[in-house]
Amino acid sequence: MSLSLLLSCRGGNGHNNGCLQGDSIELKYSANLRMDSICRGVTLVTMRNPWDTTRTMAKYALIEEDHDDYGTLAKDVMTVNVPLKRSVVYSGVHVSLIDELGAGDAITGICDLPYINCRRVRDRVEKGEVADCGQSSSPNIELIISRKSDALILSPYEKSNDMELFRKTGICVIEAADYMEKTPLARAEWMRFYGRLFGKGAQADALFAQIENNYLTLKNVAGKVTERPMVLFDRLYSGVWNVPTAGSVTGIMIEDAGGKNPFDYKSDSGSAQLNAEEVIYLAKDADIWLIRYNESQLTLKGIAQDNSLYTKIKAYREGKVYGADTIATTLFEDGSFHPDKILREMIRLFHPEIETTPLQYYQQVK
Repeated sequence: MSLSLLLSCRGGNGHNNGCLQGDSIELKYSANLRMDSICRGVTLVTMRNPWDTTRTMAKYALIEEDHDDYGTLAKDVMTVNVPLKRSVVYSGVHVSLIDELGAGDAITGICDLPYINCRRVRDRVEKGEVADCGQSSSPNIELIISRKSDALILSPYEKSNDMELFRKTGICVIEAADYMEKTPLARAEWMRFYGRLFGKGAQADALFAQIENNYLTLKNVAGKVTERPMVLFDRLYSGVWNVPTAGSVTGIMIEDAGGKNPFDYKSDSGSAQLNAEEVIYLAKDADIWLIRYNESQLTLKGIAQDNSLYTKIKAYREGKVYGADTIATTLFEDGSFHPDKILREMIRLFHPEIETTPLQYYQQVK
């Protein structure tokens, strides 16, 4: 991504005043995010459009309270005064990260309350300190505006009109597109940007370095296994079974955890949509079956009643089915910003001979 240069960077006396001419802040994994230190107290953030990588999706200049004179910004750069003191955050994934970084008090509104697992933020909702702004698919716009927030943090979707809708209200919209990255560590690396939004850049950098080290250490250990169990994920929803490809984050993590993905012949990123017969044909010999769900208690009997084809899967017959309740656990939150924890659990399930940590997300289905 090319750096959008500032037109000038001089102090009032005409001298340079300690400015750094676009010194890049190293990001090792992210393909869609770039951060450059322009001068003391000013960071330029450039986001590549993940749906059209030849274009830029957004540019932000993060302006700290004590900063050098940064001159004139390019017209397409949005200024964001940091640290944010009041913010509306759509996703529970980002709510949990912001709270973990010690900036939870800067959250004044949230969406999708039933999916927020952060206890401190939920307590603040009950006390009336944080507004429940409704569902992210149909938010209470009037309530969001009334919060007088410094910024609205939401995940963009292709051809969505949400961005323009809120920009017309004058609210600064931060496009949280971490979910569009193609590797676990690339997604997690976005915490370094979010940390800088809330004045927690150093904490976020340190946290990511720890997560990176944990992940790579675990990957190295699992990479030495000689036998790889076949792993099946999830099940049919509305007649479609979304399976992880080799280029998907889940597919990469299956490989990194020492497992075998029956759909790794599909190299594209994201998931592939198959019908039940196709999945059973390719994965009937799966040794382990992991199901993520957010409904009533999962049982083997209930799975069979849902679709008799499920009983043809080896993992079902041998009782190697494990379910993760995404409401009762922090599986999704940690999946985005703590992939090391998810990887450790996967290794524990695939190779209990080398990882003995108690299960945190998945439980055996009986």
